[in-house]
Amino acid sequence: MWDSIVQAFNSAVIQLEANVYWLTLSYLLFSEFGAPLPIPGNFVLVAGGFLLGRQGDLPIWLMGLAILALVPGAVTMFWIGRRGGLPLLNRIGPKIGLSQRRRDRIVGWLERRAVLGLIVIRILPTFRLGTTLIPGALGMPWPRFALGMGCGLVAWVITYMGLGYAMGLFS
Repeated sequence: MWDSIVQAFNSAVIQLEANVYWLTLSYLLFSEFGAPLPIPGNFVLVAGGFLLGRQGDLPIWLMGLAILALVPGAVTMFWIGRRGGLPLLNRIGPKIGLSQRRRDRIVGWLERRAVLGLIVIRILPTFRLGTTLIPGALGMPWPRFALGMGCGLVAWVITYMGLGYAMGLFS
């Protein structure tokens, strides 16, 4: 029985390795648009890098394509936040601990540290969707958001895929 489990696992890994580009890119594209997918994007980047590391392939192409796949979702979610996010924040914000006072603090923080703040928040696990919706809803200027989000996407992809790649090389 154990042999059949190991064989099934190895077969699944072979399929993942053969389709690492398409699986990673499609998953990231859907997740960036806010689709409720069961695996966090951070894990998908680590897994993609790991599989490429196991194969000995450099992840440069997948990193570049991942960044390109993430941009449409980030831009769309920012504009959704800009168009309809403030009424939603007013309605559910207090229920999730986002009072007006706390929102004012976030706006001030984003005004002072927009680019660096978006990079740091983007890299931290679990905050990714908020990095696109909340700045839009709170009225962050588009050029500042675009610069911060662009740098954040690059840092996020390089950090997590690079981590996975290093693990794959040494596995």
